Amino acid sequence: MLKINRKLSVYISIVLTALMLCGTTVLAFFLPSIIEYLLGLPDHNGAILNLLPAQRVTVYVAAYAVLVLMAGVLGMLFALLLLVRQGKVFTRTAVELIRYISWGLIFMGFIMMILTFCTRLAVILGVAVLFVGLTIRVVKNVIEEAVYIKEENDLTV
Repeated sequence: MLKINRKLSVYISIVLTALMLCGTTVLAFFLPSIIEYLLGLPDHNGAILNLLPAQRVTVYVAAYAVLVLMAGVLGMLFALLLLVRQGKVFTRTAVELIRYISWGLIFMGFIMMILTFCTRLAVILGVAVLFVGLTIRVVKNVIEEAVYIKEENDLTV
């Protein structure tokens, strides 16, 4: 397996996160066209989804809510990576960022699941994002405990 230097790995992660944040910003401008295209696609039976105006508004609101959450999560991920680069991983600030990232993902998962009336794929995506959010939540709990142990050890020295 290819092993990458730690500093290079963090740098690559920072660059990819910044690129994804830029891509998310660009996506915001094209989102209405993308939504209309996706809503116009036929399902597996060849039928086109005919949404009520309220359902169409729900799709737009949900899509933009997910986009805003994604931009926020990416911003916090970027800040977390900057802390990692500085060697400040086991700090309360890092734990708070991880906490907010996990909640952002969990909210994104629930929002995606709201779109079940639109497509069954929304449930699968929603559950997948919820799983990632839960996993990050567990990692946050582990790091939070490590911060507690580190602070306790710092006090005893």
